[in-house]
Amino acid sequence: MISKGLAYGYMSARRRVREMVLPVVTTATGAFLVVLVFGMSAGISAQSASLGHAEEINRAVILVAVTVLLVGVVEVAVASTRTVAHRTRELGVLSANGVPRGPVVAALLVEPVVAAVLGALTGAALAAVTAIVLRSLGFVATGLSYSGMTAGVLIAIGVSFVAAVATSIVPTWNAASRSPIRSLNAGG
Repeated sequence: MISKGLAYGYMSARRRVREMVLPVVTTATGAFLVVLVFGMSAGISAQSASLGHAEEINRAVILVAVTVLLVGVVEVAVASTRTVAHRTRELGVLSANGVPRGPVVAALLVEPVVAAVLGALTGAALAAVTAIVLRSLGFVATGLSYSGMTAGVLIAIGVSFVAAVATSIVPTWNAASRSPIRSLNAGG
């Protein structure tokens, strides 16, 4: 039954592509920064060692990059909450027709997860291309680590996925738990 909820959620997300643009772009921006920071981390470490506080500077740079990524995921959560609020009548119809809570929650989680992962993939791809082009033109004096970029891509996608689920589960669970009468009367 969960697979039917996921299929319904995917179909619904395809209809709501316009509402997903801002969360995708915001998450892509964070992923772009994460991949670039991790790709240039070896060079950043070497330069910060000359300043005397290499470990502290590395931690700060990584913290800033991950924070920007999380800001993007917060936008995904806000969009998810807005989506749930606009779909209360639809949720009431599903509940009134006997659709269990699990498939409804799965359907509602598809959109934020797709937005977060699509944003992370887009930002990571753009960062990789940008870094390679800048390196080939000689603009990256710190060097570029492909293993660092790979780690950045994995971190961006993983953090985006986990954060999208973690920040969207409560509003979707609460919405799916409402009685059908209450949802149908709420409109939306």
